Amino acid sequence: MTNVHSLNTDDAMFEQASLWIARMDRSLTAQECEDFKAWLVESSKHQKLIIEMASMWDKMDALENLAELFPEADKNSTTKMESKTSLWPIALAASFVFVALIGLLANNGIWRFINGGEEYVRYETAVGESSTIYLPDNSKVLLNTNSILMVSYTDDYRLLELQRGELHVEVAHDKTRPLSVVANHKVIQAVGTAFSVQVSSQEIELIVTDGKVIIGELSEQQEVNEDALSIPIDALAVSKGEIASLAVLESGADTVTPIDTKLIDQNLSWRQGNLVFKGETLAQAMAEVSRYTSVKFEIADEELKDMKIAGRFKTGDVKGLIGALNHNFNIKIDRVNKSLVVLRKQS
Repeated sequence: MTNVHSLNTDDAMFEQASLWIARMDRSLTAQECEDFKAWLVESSKHQKLIIEMASMWDKMDALENLAELFPEADKNSTTKMESKTSLWPIALAASFVFVALIGLLANNGIWRFINGGEEYVRYETAVGESSTIYLPDNSKVLLNTNSILMVSYTDDYRLLELQRGELHVEVAHDKTRPLSVVANHKVIQAVGTAFSVQVSSQEIELIVTDGKVIIGELSEQQEVNEDALSIPIDALAVSKGEIASLAVLESGADTVTPIDTKLIDQNLSWRQGNLVFKGETLAQAMAEVSRYTSVKFEIADEELKDMKIAGRFKTGDVKGLIGALNHNFNIKIDRVNKSLVVLRKQS
């Protein structure tokens, strides 16, 4: 017996099924019922996937209430599947003993596991990849390149632990259960708003695009739990149109400054798969580009590092980037191998 279950589906289908499961928490509207039925009819894979996901997220009761929406030809198979999934918690409990009380589910960089009665979901993107995640409450997360995110939802809190990389989250409003993003011992908390977080070893960059968030801090040894996520109302606040640089464990002071809307769009252009530069140095630009590709860039001439550049580039489009640098900025390109590009001054 194994406790590893693969959903065997593509990202778009998985995300759509996740969205339907999230909507079931608040009951489907009449129009959504019609849309859900149409989605089920599109493919038998949709029907199988929604049943598997409902069993794993403990939503079988909600699915049974919508049984009349399933195509007639598949109702018998649906009933059989439901009877099988009713045994799933018992089988899963037995597998927990075998693997030290931890269960795993993996699907395209997504891992689910249960520990101490709470369910966590781990999302990971590789270099050059991004992902759109619909959470159980209908919050939406865009996860940028080379990122790791742990998600845990309880009756008391919504928790996103950003272990690496960058995200932008649109928070579904729920004043009884704030959403917290934890990154490098900082707690960024909101009830219903939108903001982005980028984490590094030295600081956390926070940009608020809608509403307001408050900032708390965890001690180095402090565990993340309901008490730790309780932030005083007079804590540092960051509002729409502001950018904050949050220091890690007393390595400096937190700073909050206004940011122009155009700069917000530039900083968050990765959400549309673009990188926008407006006067950054070549060294700064290539450091940002390097986040989205395994290709390494070496600037051979010191004075070239301070050259100001501007332009819009597709993330991961190395060929288009080096072509633009060569033709628009008169930079010589030496493609040493597949993994290394050297930039030099044109002689």
